[in-house]
Amino acid sequence: MSVMKITVHVNGKPEVVDRGISVRSLLESKGINPQVVACELNLKILKRAALAEVSLGEGDALEVIQMIGGG
Repeated sequence: MSVMKITVHVNGKPEVVDRGISVRSLLESKGINPQVVACELNLKILKRAALAEVSLGEGDALEVIQMIGGG
């Protein structure tokens, strides 16, 4: 049995991922620490604590913003 794939947009770029993947799992698969980014899914800011519970669906738009310190 194969896993169904969907297309989502991450920071404006299309990506093919497993259907039902959580935002947290997607971030971790890309080497991104979920604790140091802000995520917006379909124009709604996600709470960091909910990233493991929010699943991506076909056509979703995810924006991942990483804060960078400096002066």
